[in-house]
Amino acid sequence: MIGCLLTGHGSFAPGLYGALKMIAGEPDFFEVVAFTDGENIDDFEMRIKNAIKTLSATCEGVLVFSDLLGGSPFKTAMIAAQDFENVEVVAGANLPMLIETIGLRYASTDLAQLVEDAVTAGQTGVVHPQLVLHEEDDVEEEGI
Repeated sequence: MIGCLLTGHGSFAPGLYGALKMIAGEPDFFEVVAFTDGENIDDFEMRIKNAIKTLSATCEGVLVFSDLLGGSPFKTAMIAAQDFENVEVVAGANLPMLIETIGLRYASTDLAQLVEDAVTAGQTGVVHPQLVLHEEDDVEEEGI
């Protein structure tokens, strides 16, 4: 089993986690660490490391999801991950990515493959659909 950690700015991670639970139920081996406004970066890094440590104790690997490439949660997760084996970090987390990942991680302990599948699901989940309206043919009805 691969453990998952979700992090991001403000209420991003708790909000996304709430949506995930609503759709897919409460996942096992899943931690959420929000970077709150005004929080000391060292304290945040310690919370990230503690979450990774907790997951690493029972999981074969840990996949960390962050909201934004280059943001403080992402950079902190990248730094924290260096202290552990078998931890990967991805940026740009979204709901399709999380739904796909929590399903696939039960079937495989291949962290590299799970990262690839998660990124693909995240990219596939971003779409711009177009609404197509079909005009109904006006059929004149003849009365009796």
